[in-house]
Amino acid sequence: MKALLPFTLAIFISTANAHTNSWQNELNNDIPQRVVRTQYPFSIEYNQTVKSYVDGYLRRGKLETKKMLSRTAMYFPIIEHYLEKYGLPEDLKYIPLLESRMKPQAESPVGAMGLWQFMPSTARQYGLRINDYVDERKNPYLSTGAAISLLKNLHSEFGDWALALAAYNCGPGRVRSAIRKTQCDDYWVIRPYLPRQTQRYIPAMIATIYVAKNYDQYGIVPNFKAHRQQPFRVFKVQRSMDLDYIARHCNISYQQLLQFNPGFLTTHIPRSRKGHYLILPEEALPHFQSYLIKASRKRESNYAIAVLDSHYKPLAMYGLEM
Repeated sequence: MKALLPFTLAIFISTANAHTNSWQNELNNDIPQRVVRTQYPFSIEYNQTVKSYVDGYLRRGKLETKKMLSRTAMYFPIIEHYLEKYGLPEDLKYIPLLESRMKPQAESPVGAMGLWQFMPSTARQYGLRINDYVDERKNPYLSTGAAISLLKNLHSEFGDWALALAAYNCGPGRVRSAIRKTQCDDYWVIRPYLPRQTQRYIPAMIATIYVAKNYDQYGIVPNFKAHRQQPFRVFKVQRSMDLDYIARHCNISYQQLLQFNPGFLTTHIPRSRKGHYLILPEEALPHFQSYLIKASRKRESNYAIAVLDSHYKPLAMYGLEM
């Protein structure tokens, strides 16, 4: 057996080298052609940065790519709804893959948060609340509405999706400055005048969109079933409520309730004239209806209004006027 070991090792090394060479050949020859044939909402180039991100998604980080794509089953329907509502390109739904790997709880070292990685100042500018009780950047519904509104405004200013995405990454002021310096409004021309992170952002987005559209060609099988969105109902709540109590009353776990409502930071929902949005699985609705009727009788006023269902259809008053 010992005599065979060097020979076996040599075969293993040879096989590994052949696999590596085959993948490098694909990165340098086949994938560039496929990338160019893939549809994007902006003009593209296949460069070393795109190549590096594709390699990261499909080889070095293949398992994480599978997990990331699995989560799209839960969040793509939300994003697609808002994109259709605002008339924006469907390919913009891939932005959170790059920004947060589709994690509502994702937080960057500089304080950006949520699926869309809003900084606090921009979040507040677009109506998202951040306080001791809620961080609506983590709410996939509210943050998506804000992000799509921001993207629409950026595209209205720059008239080009590559420039709009660059501005989303580094701020419109830096994009305007780069345009002034070059007297050109082509992202690939102004790219050297943008921050280093933004120089990589559009190439990273090219790789992200390519992988999201072609993952099945590389043996990636996302577990969509585990993350598929459950039917839900959205309620506008103006009175104070206790999430732990609601979970127990509705026969669901507190953890499940948090999965539907990642924007709440404590078990307490404070009173709010503007209202907070509470999302419940449809299976909990009969129990929640019972809770609302009892609570409303005590206060002689409504506690919650159902405003949306999982098909994004507006709903009538829920509770006393069921």
